[in-house]
Formats: sequence, C-alpha cells, structure tokens
Amino acid sequence: MTGSGTSTRVPEGRPVPPAARAEIEDLNARFAWALDLHDFDALTDVFIADAHYASLGREFHGRDELIASFRSRGGARTTRHGLGNLLLAGRPDGTVTGLGSWHTFAAHVETSPDEPAPVGLYMVADFHDRYVETAAGWRIAERIIVPVLREAGLGPGAAGQN
Repeated sequence: MTGSGTSTRVPEGRPVPPAARAEIEDLNARFAWALDLHDFDALTDVFIADAHYASLGREFHGRDELIASFRSRGGARTTRHGLGNLLLAGRPDGTVTGLGSWHTFAAHVETSPDEPAPVGLYMVADFHDRYVETAAGWRIAERIIVPVLREAGLGPGAAGQN
C-alpha cells in the first residue's frame, strides 16, 4: 500500500481467529486512547519499529519518526478517536489486513469534565492497516489513513498548532 491513491477496498483472506481479533481490537483502542491522552510512550507500544504510516500527504517510515511527529504538535487540542466496522482478513504470510472506519472529534481547547468543549467532527476516515504478531502480541505494521469527510479547521495544524 502507498499513502497516495489508496482506494477503499474490503480486505480479502481467511477468517481471523477470535482471540487474534480481540487482541487487534484492543490494540486499536490503545492507539486511540494513547492519541487522545497524549501518552506517547503508550503510542510507541502499538507500532513495530519499522512501521509505515501515511495520512493527509505525510508519510512516516519507522516508529520513532512517527512518534516524534505526534510529540511535536503544540497548542491545546482535545480529541476523541473511535473505530467502527472493523473488517479483518488473515494473509498467507501470517499478517492480518484490516479496514476500519475511524472518526475523530476535536476542539482546540483544553477540556475538563466540569467544562467540556463544544464538539466538532474533525474527520471520518478509512484506515487501511496491516498487523503483525510479535513476541509482545499484535502490533501495527502499516496504517494508511484515507479521509472520507474532513473539517480542516479542527486538524492538528490548525489554530496555531504545528
């Protein structure tokens, strides 16, 4: 897969065993919470060292480069990421391909339970993933994000952010 010109397609392959599916679903939840809580150490743990990640014309080769890009974002931004409609398919090489519909809500302010910010839908995107099983469990080897709907003003580069 490449970051440019990726079209949405249903992954083909063999069914994924329920235990692997559960672990991959948990992996995606840990990815979302790590982003939302700005927990970059936890985010590091969901990718393999030589992961490939592409989104909105930017590509990263390697987990360290990817995590550095997330760390470099400045300014106040509160997000919540969610995943739905996750399709998984086992490949002959032992990897699993995935297609998920992700949504991200964002606001350019710090929030608290006492004063939640007005909500804005930043993006709905298709995530094309490849997962590999490591000694530590399933990890993301590749994530290609293909936006379907997007409000650029709520993105990480907006409102004075890097």
